[in-house]
Amino acid sequence: MPTRLESNRPLRVAIIGAGPGGLVLAQLLRDDPGFEVTVYERGEAEGDETSSLTGYRILITPELLDSLRKHLPADVQMLLEKAIGVSQKNGNRLGMMDTMCRLICRVDLAGMRSLCSVSRWKLRKALLSGSREFVKFGRVFTSYEVDGSKGVKVSFSDGESIHCDLLVGADGAGSRVRKQLLPDSSRSSTGVTTIYFKAPYTPETEAMIPWASGIMAMAPRRSMVVAYYKNPAKPYGPYDLNNIDPEDSFLMVGMGCYTNEFFNQDKHPDELTPEELKDECLNRARGWHPLLQALIAITVPNSVFVSHIKTQDPIEPWKTGQVTILGDAAHSMTPFLGQGATNAIVDAMTLAEKLKWTEEKEKETITAGVREYESSMLKRGNAAVKNSLYALDLTFAWGNTPWRAWFRNLALSFWDILTPHPANLVEPFPVSYSESNKKGN
Repeated sequence: MPTRLESNRPLRVAIIGAGPGGLVLAQLLRDDPGFEVTVYERGEAEGDETSSLTGYRILITPELLDSLRKHLPADVQMLLEKAIGVSQKNGNRLGMMDTMCRLICRVDLAGMRSLCSVSRWKLRKALLSGSREFVKFGRVFTSYEVDGSKGVKVSFSDGESIHCDLLVGADGAGSRVRKQLLPDSSRSSTGVTTIYFKAPYTPETEAMIPWASGIMAMAPRRSMVVAYYKNPAKPYGPYDLNNIDPEDSFLMVGMGCYTNEFFNQDKHPDELTPEELKDECLNRARGWHPLLQALIAITVPNSVFVSHIKTQDPIEPWKTGQVTILGDAAHSMTPFLGQGATNAIVDAMTLAEKLKWTEEKEKETITAGVREYESSMLKRGNAAVKNSLYALDLTFAWGNTPWRAWFRNLALSFWDILTPHPANLVEPFPVSYSESNKKGN
């Protein structure tokens, strides 16, 4: 693989996929004269992914946000600030509860409480700033061929092809780039499907958030997660049960269970209408705490997203060449730790750093920088996959029967007792609408 110095031209970088990782990498390289970067996205337009998890939120560490602020172009930084949500007074905490809202354990250490809630939709909007210069929509990648001195030949479904010096697969969990690069790689189904909805965020529904920040309610073989995103520019939205605007603050409600244990057995989950999916969630919550049932009842059907949870089987290092992968293409994981998008962003920043370092130092070929990136990415990514699967197993495999769920909850309760927690955190529950209570949170 040539360096810019050797070829007297910018290094041509082609990125497949305009998700968070691919767009961050493109933004970090776009203004560097040593690189010529283009993103190829299969979607037809910038707003195509409104029905996906693009519309929800991710949690990002303050350190990662500071790094993005430091390295992204100014126009992207400005929009990024608008994507960062307002946290509750005591930060982002998670209460693990049973279905009657009895607190089992608290996840509220400083690292958790300092996490920043970022709107996926607003983040994507920020990362698409200036995209007409480097993003080509409607381009469906089909295959690549390492083409000697010409670099990598990249082919698309319309019959067109381009050449690049480095091909980066950022095309998600079903990555076609990974399938060609690593044909023996595989992903495993966890057997769990989660249904996500949004609900209106108003002063009244804000007071309904269990434990003020969010919870994971666990039942044998089922789960429910409640979280939120609060837009600093528009903290409260309308109480509209038919639609939630992408700019609006929202509650997020997710209901997980084994795919073959849906109440509605008349259709495959993918064939259920949004209203049928909402009924499915209501049926699962029969006999649960009224607050949890109420949160499901106020969800907006057209905001639904169904996720059949799979996880990447461990990938062993491969011989570095002119093709690499990042994000879910390399290490797709369960959503139970909320680290997928964050890891994709870290991958992109690491790869950009390694590419720029080798180009600036002029001591190594770009291949050496990619090799260093792949080594750190695989180590970090495989560990994140393992940890996220552990979190899913904690909810499902360890709670497959009422007795196992009881022992799991008992163990978590002891863990909570032995774990130091921040002092003087107000923890009203199950719900209060008083002004004094709101001020305490």
